[in-house]
Amino acid sequence: MREPERGTLLIFLAPEVDPAATFVGRDLLDRARALAEVTGLAPALVSDGRPIGQAHGLSRLEPGAALPTDGPVVLLRADVACVAGAVRDLLAADGAPRAARDDRGRIALVRTTATALGGRVPSDLESAAVEAEVDPRQGWLGERRVLALSYAKLGTDPDIAAVERTRVERELLESLDNPRDGFLDRVLNRHLSRPLSLELMRRPVTPNQITVAGVLLAFLGAALIALPGIFWPVLGALLLQATAVLDCVDGEIARAKVQETEWGEWLDITSDTLIHIATFLGIAVHAWPELGTGSAWALGALFAFGGLASFAVVTYAEKTEERWKPLDIWQSRLLATMLATLTTRDTSILVLLAAVTGLLTELLIGAALGAQVFWFTALMLLADLLHRAEQAASAR
Repeated sequence: MREPERGTLLIFLAPEVDPAATFVGRDLLDRARALAEVTGLAPALVSDGRPIGQAHGLSRLEPGAALPTDGPVVLLRADVACVAGAVRDLLAADGAPRAARDDRGRIALVRTTATALGGRVPSDLESAAVEAEVDPRQGWLGERRVLALSYAKLGTDPDIAAVERTRVERELLESLDNPRDGFLDRVLNRHLSRPLSLELMRRPVTPNQITVAGVLLAFLGAALIALPGIFWPVLGALLLQATAVLDCVDGEIARAKVQETEWGEWLDITSDTLIHIATFLGIAVHAWPELGTGSAWALGALFAFGGLASFAVVTYAEKTEERWKPLDIWQSRLLATMLATLTTRDTSILVLLAAVTGLLTELLIGAALGAQVFWFTALMLLADLLHRAEQAASAR
């Protein structure tokens, strides 16, 4: 069977835009190339003939040149701030060509086909979007922000340029809520993470480095929770809350800088599991005087087993989501709710409240038993849904 043809991302660099200009710590062409890579497109720079120092290995096409593919074609202005999810949404949409305007009203993104373009590279995005369905909201593509970097301002004064970049970076960050954010994320964590992300994204810090830093901070927090009394466990729980903020930061920076990778996603999920296990092992040590060594370690080990089992079930459920989630029945809705509940960061506030009120032992008992209920219930639901999906596929 013939493999589907890889699409192309055509990157347009306006004459007034300096190709060496930066956004979120990356120069524009480097960020545009990264957008192509993470969305499975082959990048090409539509050249206006001027010399460009750092082209980052981009092939160059002149307007009117033959397109290198018969597949989908996405056109992007280099001076536009959007995340990879916007390009993915364009590619996933069926039907007629689609386009989006930035917040200044200019065509910023277009998804079309080589056939619709007559097999030739267009001279600009406006001509490519003539037959396209344009998103009615200026500065948006569905729920994704599409923002203009005003390089007329960036080229005049360094202070004005800094203000303009900061404005766009802040607006982009404010649009990066995760659908699985919990209550605490919405009321606290995101408000703390965005200023930190705004500062760190301009520096040579990777999302994976932030993830590892969060794990190390959580291990310190778990060690403090293990100590007797109230003060040290409360301090440890506050460090865990800081870890939850860093967990927001790594995702925000990964999306803003277009540094999303499968390895980073796996590291993020694994780190969450390690943090949960370390936390409750610390609580188990704290509970020794009250429960005795045997009971405390048994509960800690029971939670650790439940955490690892939950990690395995959740990982497999997410990998097979396209098979079971379209089944619009109560089992699929329940499983989706369970996954969303587990992947929120709201548990950090429970640890803090338990530390303040001296109820860490009770939290350990509830979590050790609850973890077993969670992974077993999720596994049964997933097995049933995958069986139903297989039957439905066979019937077709």
